[in-house]
Amino acid sequence: MAFSERMKDLLDQGAQVSKEFLSKAGEKAQDWGEKGYAASKKLVSKAGEKAQNLGEQGVLLLEIKQLEGQAQKLVGRLGTEAYHAFVEKGTKSITVDTPAVKTILAELASVREVLEKKEAELKNKKIKKD
Repeated sequence: MAFSERMKDLLDQGAQVSKEFLSKAGEKAQDWGEKGYAASKKLVSKAGEKAQNLGEQGVLLLEIKQLEGQAQKLVGRLGTEAYHAFVEKGTKSITVDTPAVKTILAELASVREVLEKKEAELKNKKIKKD
């Protein structure tokens, strides 16, 4: 075998080894890329879920504060009604069956029921978060 033929064989072997090496390196890089993509996708998904959960909790907290405000206004109306009955009308007593009082108490009960549901919903959201 002549020197040029040996060199050609060596170069061919070197090229073949290089092709195999590059092929394996490409496969590894693709594998790492796929793993990185999957991990990033999972991270983004978790972050999205967390953001949505926090947003839902924020909405619930706002609704709860609004309901508490409604309840305070109703208690104020109840006090005003009692004042008008005693001072301005000269009524000796009022009861839960007094029409104006009964209406306000019914509204308070309704607000309280919704408020308790919202608080339970918020508590469940916080538990799921953990």
